[in-house]
Amino acid sequence: MERLKKILRTASQHGNPELNRIDYLDGWRGMAIICVLLSHFLSIKVFDLGRMGVDIFFVLSGMLRSNILFVKRLPLTKFYKRRISRILPVFIIYVSLICLLSYIFDLSRSNEHENYFYIVFFLRSYLPETAHIFHTGIPIGHIWSLNVEEHSYIILSVLTLIPILKQKEFIPLLVTGTCIIFLHYIYLKYPGLTSGGWDLKTEIVASHLFISAGYFLIKDKFNYYIHSWMPVLSLFLGVLCYWREAPSSATWVASPFLLAFTVNHLDSLSEKVKKVLSNKWLCLVGIYSYSIYLWQQPFYYYGVKFKEMFPFAGLVFLITSIVIGIISFYCIENPIRKYLNNRW
Repeated sequence: MERLKKILRTASQHGNPELNRIDYLDGWRGMAIICVLLSHFLSIKVFDLGRMGVDIFFVLSGMLRSNILFVKRLPLTKFYKRRISRILPVFIIYVSLICLLSYIFDLSRSNEHENYFYIVFFLRSYLPETAHIFHTGIPIGHIWSLNVEEHSYIILSVLTLIPILKQKEFIPLLVTGTCIIFLHYIYLKYPGLTSGGWDLKTEIVASHLFISAGYFLIKDKFNYYIHSWMPVLSLFLGVLCYWREAPSSATWVASPFLLAFTVNHLDSLSEKVKKVLSNKWLCLVGIYSYSIYLWQQPFYYYGVKFKEMFPFAGLVFLITSIVIGIISFYCIENPIRKYLNNRW
């Protein structure tokens, strides 16, 4: 156990110096990536765990970015330096490697490697329109969620530059989140208004992030009425939104509010429930989650997505993805991030 605690302390040093790490938030990240891995490698069909995992991360991201930008008022230059050092190095290495292999071995019939700059500039969900990001022939489909993240960061940072909105940022954030839900409905009802792949575009899927960011700024007004069981109930109801038998609209109408409420009130949980989320192993998976998320995709895409490569391939590739993610964290993500942060 002492060995595990030492590893956890060392790994957690990669976090933002502007934030104190909170164990149960790392556990929340761990829960998110585990949902994605279970969906990809064990083919659990009862719930849409893959999408739920991404949305669980979106609400956490919205809450944390809201705290950094609108409460702590971190200067934008520093904010973007921290984001760049956190996201770009391992991302560019991953994309460059995949596109290089695609070029050398002709992996993509549509020559997806020619869209390299669209991918690295987080534009692949929009350009080109001729090929959906899920049907490129190479494992880059999961990058859609990173596109949403980066686009949302830009929008949130712009709000900090509008003086009239100071202390009122929750209004445009909540309005934007609600408008995204409404636009989702419009596109479903009138699909001719948009192009293909609209269901992965930021203006359609970022509601979880914006609603969570907006609610964070006003949640203290409701703390008196919040009891420890409420986040548990909202999480349970949020999970039900991803049940295959639930109305399809539940994932984009109800879950943004339920998951945003849950993550913003995790501090109200009983100590027993917090202890579950603060499990050391779960926290470690959460700390490694970004690298795991990036590098699991080739194993999923080539190993199990269309057909298991061999018996129990899902379990083997699940474990392999975690191991490769940990190696990426210690050899690429964390060292480069520390190097850049220490020099910026």
